[in-house]
Amino acid sequence: MGVVVSTVTYGTVSLEWAYFIAFAVTTGFVVVSGLRGSAWVSVLKDVLVIGTLGFLAVYVPLHYFGGYGELFDRLAAERPQWLTLPGAGSGAGGRGELGAGWFASTVVLNTLTVVIFPTTVAGYLGARDADALRRNAILLPAYNVLLFVPMLLGMAALFVVPGLAGADSNLALFKLVVDALPAWAVGVIGVAAALSSIVPMAVFMLVIGTMWGRSVLSLVPRWSSGERQKLASQLVVVVAGTIALVMTYTAPNTLVRLSLVSYEGMAQLVPMLLQGLVWRRLTAAAAVAGLVAGVGVVCWLVFTGNDPVWGVNAGMVALAVNLAVALTVTRFGPREPGDGRPDAEVLARDPLPGEDSPSVPVVSGAG
Repeated sequence: MGVVVSTVTYGTVSLEWAYFIAFAVTTGFVVVSGLRGSAWVSVLKDVLVIGTLGFLAVYVPLHYFGGYGELFDRLAAERPQWLTLPGAGSGAGGRGELGAGWFASTVVLNTLTVVIFPTTVAGYLGARDADALRRNAILLPAYNVLLFVPMLLGMAALFVVPGLAGADSNLALFKLVVDALPAWAVGVIGVAAALSSIVPMAVFMLVIGTMWGRSVLSLVPRWSSGERQKLASQLVVVVAGTIALVMTYTAPNTLVRLSLVSYEGMAQLVPMLLQGLVWRRLTAAAAVAGLVAGVGVVCWLVFTGNDPVWGVNAGMVALAVNLAVALTVTRFGPREPGDGRPDAEVLARDPLPGEDSPSVPVVSGAG
């Protein structure tokens, strides 16, 4: 967001001030709008982003290279390393490599994690009906194909814009846009990019604010009322945004690293969720023990520099540990009341659609 503000003002606003403006705009928006406002802004963002990417995908290769053929020829001839994974050339399977094994395991891990990520769950809970969720599930994979376009445009920008390296690489696409398009077009693309920054930040902040303001702080009697919970959620949003702003100034790479680690850590909720749905013998102690073990392994591997592990994403290794611990504690740990009694009683259930009554008889226990 800071990059957008600085670029669309043609450098008049420095990045340092742009970060602060981004913080103020985003935090104010979240506090005022809530989930419904974020959803409507997301619709506007999608329209602008799809239009912007469609235009740039056609304009940039034609304007600078004469077409995609010439762009790909230059990539293959001059920068073949841009078309390979970072660890592909130094011995497949070696420890710490970002090769094919890491890429494949990361894809699997993210596929598992995306369905239970807090921002996704917020969408589940805020959906109008089940059909809305089904439509999202159908469209989201196709929507993600659009991610290929900014990757390609970024490669094109590295040819066109000289001197891009390090932190400046974040400016690649915008520098290309500023160089090639009139000011009004830069403004439209800047709005699309700004909304693309605001929407995910808004959802994350709403999840954080709700979790702490309505779930944790509401346990304190003075914050238990509805209005107090709303106020607490808004205060948490401001505090979280302020922390992020300070870290942007002092340790920007830490925020990026935490974002990447979050997927590996959140993936540790998958065994708890899936086993809890399909296996009634899973105990709460086993689920928590597996979660703690998985998150502990993720943090240890990542922060000691051992991610990937023999070419595999550390989150997948932690998932294996998580599952093993959960199964072990369930087998040998303390049992919960009512566990292991499938033959002693059969729970009643509501009839399925088209049934007049439950198809399984109800047994009321020893009595």
